[in-house]
Amino acid sequence: MTTMTHHLVRAGFRVPDLAASVAHASELLGLDVREQTADQVRLALPGQEPCLILRTHGSASFDFMALHTTAGNLAEIRRRLDAYGVAYSDGFELEVPTIRFHAPNGVAVEVGVGDPHVRNESPREGGPVIGALDHLSFAARDQEAFKNFFIDVLDFRLTDSVLGERHWLRCNENHHTVAVFNGEDGLHHYAFETSDINGLGALGDLLAARGQNFMWGPGRHALGMNIFTYHLDPAGSILEVCSNMLQIGEEEEWEAEVWTNGLKSAVLWGPLPPTGFREVFIPPLQESEIAR
Repeated sequence: MTTMTHHLVRAGFRVPDLAASVAHASELLGLDVREQTADQVRLALPGQEPCLILRTHGSASFDFMALHTTAGNLAEIRRRLDAYGVAYSDGFELEVPTIRFHAPNGVAVEVGVGDPHVRNESPREGGPVIGALDHLSFAARDQEAFKNFFIDVLDFRLTDSVLGERHWLRCNENHHTVAVFNGEDGLHHYAFETSDINGLGALGDLLAARGQNFMWGPGRHALGMNIFTYHLDPAGSILEVCSNMLQIGEEEEWEAEVWTNGLKSAVLWGPLPPTGFREVFIPPLQESEIAR
């Protein structure tokens, strides 16, 4: 079978202060409110379907991630889930028929048939032009099981590793759509992308106007070559806004590199990561907490 291609189109969070989280996504990232109820807000970039779902909850947790793929890929994923004995059900987060299952660290994943979002390039005054939701970085107590699940079931490819303990996985031309490293089960950070470093400067100006600052960056990762910034959102999740991510156009020409120097892979130039950066995470939402 040919290599599967998927696209990250949506992520969901439970947040303790819904109004503050919505204001952050709207004012800093330029997301528009598409639908709003007392306990849920669906936000989208111009010209896109909603990419960020925020729901009120007593504490912060990661709700789900959603991928678009082809009908043939979805059928193959069903077959692989059956072969691996992984339970799945109908999904409910996307507008198209989906299946829903859980990764080994408890994170809910939905996959449905659909196209990738068209990258947003609508002009914006006073802030970065965010192109799309870019990637998700997870922690897992058993990061090998997590990595193998995404490779064996979803046909992600290993792009790079650091010391066999951190892995970056791709499912399209983007250097990585999912990453995982050792830690408590949950989400370490989520990332949106902007076209260049000017957008990151505009983001920094907005943060400064709000009395905030980056927790790490700007700088450039050697692994992935993306220029990065990280800051905390109102729920305490780490949000990366990055630019210039390495694109892998020819699958057969890429060989995964195992980096032996984790710090060198993280910082080609720029500041070092703050103490405790890798220990920050939010847990996955428990299925028993979902109210449909």
